[in-house]
Amino acid sequence: MSIIIISSDSKKIEEDIAEKVAAVMDYNRLGPKLLTDVAANYQIDPVKLREALETTPSVFKNMPSKNWRHYLSCIEAEVFDRLLKDNIVCWGLPAHLFVTGISHVMKVRLLASGQRIGKIAEQKGITVDRAEKLIADELRQRKKWSLAAYNLDETDPSQYDLVINLDQIDPTEAAITITNAIEYRKFQPMTYSIKCLSNLALAARVNARLLESMVNIKVQARDNSVVVVTKASNRQKRKKIAAIKELAGDIEGVSYVEVHVKKNILEDAAENPY
Repeated sequence: MSIIIISSDSKKIEEDIAEKVAAVMDYNRLGPKLLTDVAANYQIDPVKLREALETTPSVFKNMPSKNWRHYLSCIEAEVFDRLLKDNIVCWGLPAHLFVTGISHVMKVRLLASGQRIGKIAEQKGITVDRAEKLIADELRQRKKWSLAAYNLDETDPSQYDLVINLDQIDPTEAAITITNAIEYRKFQPMTYSIKCLSNLALAARVNARLLESMVNIKVQARDNSVVVVTKASNRQKRKKIAAIKELAGDIEGVSYVEVHVKKNILEDAAENPY
């Protein structure tokens, strides 16, 4: 009844081992195909969703920060909705960065840079040194992306419960190691951890709804109550509070909405320049 989230510096290896683990454990699979459902449920271009997972916001790439945050929030909400069912192996999505504080979730990091160097050099007809540089550039980009999106370094091993170096361990053995580790009692669901996951799922749904039309939103949920922290100028404060309560209160599972507004100094200065 647990959840396994697998990430790697190689999408192919990540998927292969996730499939092996899911087959052995008879767990449901949650991978990049989810983006199709996200696109349909939120009426978003699937190309934009994939782009949001690969790049940081940029006006040059036609990906404003507001849209980028909204796209990521929609993916989060859909992922949490699936994770509530437990017995899942998840990969190819940034769940390892936003599913936090849930004891029955095991996060696994697969390191495969070493074995990729030779393959890339051969495929592209380049030197090993050049292949090493390409992989290093990829890792720097992923670090940049994860810090921008969730203020976490995706390449930092300390973010994970289990780290496996596939330059030393066969993929089949790695899958066995993962299936054995998930049996550890720490990763078994308890009432408290299930409740924490439900709270994160509700907060994610509210966040996705609000970010569709707003910015500067932070959401927390506990049971059926939601607390939203935002920014607004003095002139816009009442209007924004009312809008947040209407939008959030309309979401299934929400019975109470509390809004805290911090001053938006820049907007206040613009409205009162003297």
